[in-house]
Amino acid sequence: MISVEAINVGKNIKSMRKKKGLTLQELAEKSAISATAISAIERNVSSPTVNTLTAIGQALGESLSSLLGESETSYVLTRSDNRVRLASDVRNADFLSLASGIPGQRFQPTLSIIKAGTTSGEDYIAHRADEFFLVVKGTLEVELNGETIRMEEGDSLYFRGNTPYRWQNTADRETHLLIVAAV
Repeated sequence: MISVEAINVGKNIKSMRKKKGLTLQELAEKSAISATAISAIERNVSSPTVNTLTAIGQALGESLSSLLGESETSYVLTRSDNRVRLASDVRNADFLSLASGIPGQRFQPTLSIIKAGTTSGEDYIAHRADEFFLVVKGTLEVELNGETIRMEEGDSLYFRGNTPYRWQNTADRETHLLIVAAV
C-alpha cells in the first residue's frame, strides 16, 4: 500500500492552487479547511483525510485522482449506439448520457427524446446546478418562474440553479432536447 506522503499530495495541491492563482486563504475559504491545515498538507507535515482531500479537490475543481497524481482519462467518446439510459420518473421520455466516465467531470450532457404530449409532471423541478437546454428537433414549452417560454428547433435556454421549472412537449411529434447541467 502506498502512503499519501509517498504520492506527495501536498506538492500536487500546492501546484494546482498556484496554477489557479489562489492564495492559501482563498483556498481555505472555498474548501472550508483552515489555511493552517492546508499549509501543513502542502508541506507534507500533515496527512489529509479523504474528506479533507475531497473538499480541497472540489474547491480547486479537481478530482481526487488528480490530487493523488494519478493519470486520468482526458476524453471520452460515446458512440450513438452505446449511450447509457439514465433513470427517470418521466414517462414517454428517454434521457441518454452523451458523456460519462471522466473522473471529476464538471457537467453532464444529456439527450432527451420526448414523445408528443409528454410533460415533466405537475410538480416543478429545481436542480441546484445551472442548466442549459437546446432544442435539437421539435418544440418544447418550458415554464420558468411562472412564465411560459416556447422553444423551437435551434432555440436554447440557460438558467440558474434552484430555478423552479417544468416542461411539456405540446407538439404532435417527438422532441430531441440537449440538456447540459453542472455536476
